[in-house]
This record gives sequence, structure tokens and C-alpha cells, in this order.
Amino acid sequence: MRRWFLALGGVLIALLLTASMVAAQQSITITLSQQNNSGESGTATLTAVGTNQTRVVVHLNGAPANVAQPAHIHEGTCANLNPVPKYPLNNVVNGMSDTTVNVALSDLLAKPFAINVHKSAQEIQTYVACGNIVGSVAPATGQPRATLGLLPVALAAVAGLGLIAAGLGLRRVRG
Repeated sequence: MRRWFLALGGVLIALLLTASMVAAQQSITITLSQQNNSGESGTATLTAVGTNQTRVVVHLNGAPANVAQPAHIHEGTCANLNPVPKYPLNNVVNGMSDTTVNVALSDLLAKPFAINVHKSAQEIQTYVACGNIVGSVAPATGQPRATLGLLPVALAAVAGLGLIAAGLGLRRVRG
């Protein structure tokens, strides 16, 4: 019987840890629309990494093969972009880029920012794709909406620890 308590408590705590990691990982996906008849469009997925970083994964369809295309997060919108990049991203190569920037996702959602991709380093003035960073923000905290509240997580942790304690207690009684 004690083994059942220990096993059930362990499984409950493992599920709790997985659920809390999923709840903490908040992300949004934005559309990158073609610019200057480039034929390049796609998405950028922004995912919170901890409290002060954001992972930005860019996927572009129609991108040229083996051409490094500079990409950045700029203040403003695609219609009114500050030309000075705020956060550089890794170059888009073969339609892909993956970068972690030192800014919270909530900060990127708090005011207008956009992601834009350039034709190449040699033709940096030509934009080929752009997307405005927009998403759902919880009004009370300014944080993106979580998928799981903290109260159920805390209750599951207490229940898991209680089951483990009960299993250990049975071991001592029988022991």
C-alpha cells in the first residue's frame, strides 16, 4: 500500500512540474507579410524564456536559397518603422532564423514593435517581409495570459507531498 502512495505522489508531482512549465511558456505567433513584391512571407513565433528573454523563431516561405537576410525587431509598426533596429535577430537563411533576445515578451507587447527582414546585407535598405508584434495581454499584470493558474498547481503539489508522506508513514508503521 505504501508503494502506491509513494508512486502516486511521485506521478502527481511530475505532472505538476510539467503543467507549470507549460503554463509558464507563453508564446504568440505573428504574420510576416511580403513587402516590395518579394514573394516572401511567413511567421515569427515569440516565446517567453524566463522573465527577461524572448525566443524568436522566423519561418519565411519564398526565401532565396543560401542568402543571409538580416532581420531585426524595430520600434514602431510596419507602416511606420523606426529604421534603427532595437533588437537584432540572427540572419534568416533558407527561410529560417532562431534567436533569443534579452527582452521580456511582455515588454515587446507593451508598445508597438515590428519584425522586419531585409533582402540581404548588400541590399539592407530593401525590406522583404514585416510583421507587427501584437498579442493578448492580461490587463491586471501586463503579462501574457497564462494557461494555468497558480492555485491548482499549489494544491497539486501539496497533495503529491501528502501522498509521499503517507507512504513513508505506512513504511514506518509496518517496518
